[in-house]
Amino acid sequence: MLANPRILIVRLSSIGDVLHCTPVARSLKEALPSCHITWIVGQVAADMVRFNPYIDEVHIWPREKWEKAMRSAKFKEAWQIWQDLKDYFKSKHFDIALDIHGLFLSGMVTAASKATRRIGMSNTRELNSLFMNEIAPMYDEDIHVIQRYLSILRPLNITTTDYKMTLETPKEADEFARNFLSTHGVKPTDKIVAVNPVTTWSAKNWPPENFAKVIQELAANNKILLCGGPSDKAVAEKIIELASVPVINAVGQTTLLEMAALLKLSNVLVVGDTGPLHMAVALGTPSVSIFGATAPSRFGPLDPGHIVLKGQVECAPCYKTVCKTKDIRCLKSVKPEAVIEQTLEILKSNPI
Repeated sequence: MLANPRILIVRLSSIGDVLHCTPVARSLKEALPSCHITWIVGQVAADMVRFNPYIDEVHIWPREKWEKAMRSAKFKEAWQIWQDLKDYFKSKHFDIALDIHGLFLSGMVTAASKATRRIGMSNTRELNSLFMNEIAPMYDEDIHVIQRYLSILRPLNITTTDYKMTLETPKEADEFARNFLSTHGVKPTDKIVAVNPVTTWSAKNWPPENFAKVIQELAANNKILLCGGPSDKAVAEKIIELASVPVINAVGQTTLLEMAALLKLSNVLVVGDTGPLHMAVALGTPSVSIFGATAPSRFGPLDPGHIVLKGQVECAPCYKTVCKTKDIRCLKSVKPEAVIEQTLEILKSNPI
C-alpha cells in the first residue's frame, strides 16, 4: 500500500453515527501519518467533523436537499445536486474510498469517486456491495457500532482497540457557551446538569414527566441546562411547566457546536439514545442515559464515566422507531428515582 494514500471516507449522516466513525479517521492517521483524508458528509452532521484534527478536508454534500428533491419529483434539481458532486470528484484523485454508511446512496457516492480501492462493510443493505471492489471481513452483529465501523480498516491491515471518538469545538463556540451561561447567572462554582429530553425516535423518548421529576430533585443544588434542537421546543416547554423550578432553556437557541461547547462545560448529561449523548462521550462529559428500543451494548458509551439505565422488559430492544405496544413500557420501567440516584453519584464523584 502507498505510504501517503489519498483516502475518502463516506459517511453522510447522522450525528451519532458520524461521531462513531471518527475512530476510523484517527486510526488511519496513526497508522499512515502521511495519508490525506477527505470526509464527505451531509449538511446536518457536518459540524461533527468540521474541526476534526485527523481529517484534512471535509466536503459537505447536501444529501438532505438531494433526497428532498427526489421525494418531490424535482428531478432536475436532484440531477444538478448530483452533478455538482461528480464535478467535485473530477478535480480529485482518491486511492482508497471507505464506505462506512452501507446504503445504496453511499455506494453511488463511493463509486462516483472513482477511487482505485472501494472498500465497503459486510452485511450492508440496499445492494451497497455492488458499488465496491473490496468488502471488509464479516463481523459479529452484536458488537458495538464503533467496532463495526472500524472493521472497514481490516483490508488495509489496520486494527485498533482505541474506541475514543473525536469532537472539537472552535473558540467561537466555546466563547458562546461561556457567555450564555454567565448571562443566565451560572457561576464558576456551580454544577451544571444538562438535560437533553428528545431523540429522533418516539420509541426512545423517556416521558416528559419523568424528566420533570429528575429536574425538580436536582435543581435544588445544581443549575439545570435544557438542550435540544428547534423541533424539541414543545417538549421542553412542557417539562419546564411540570418541573416548576428554575431551568436554563437552551433548546433551539444553539448550533450543534454551540450545544457541544455547553455540554463540555456541564458536569453531567441526562439523555436518551441520541446524538447529544455521543457528543458528550466524545467530549468527555459524564452521562446518565436511558435506553429502551436500542441496546446499549451496541450503541451506548464505551468510555468509562458513563451510566446506562436500560428498560427491563421482554420486548426490548426492539429497534422500532415507534413502540409496537404504544406504551413505551421499556422506557417507563426506568424510574426517575434511578436516574436521580445515578446522576447524584456522578456529581459526587466529580467535584469542582
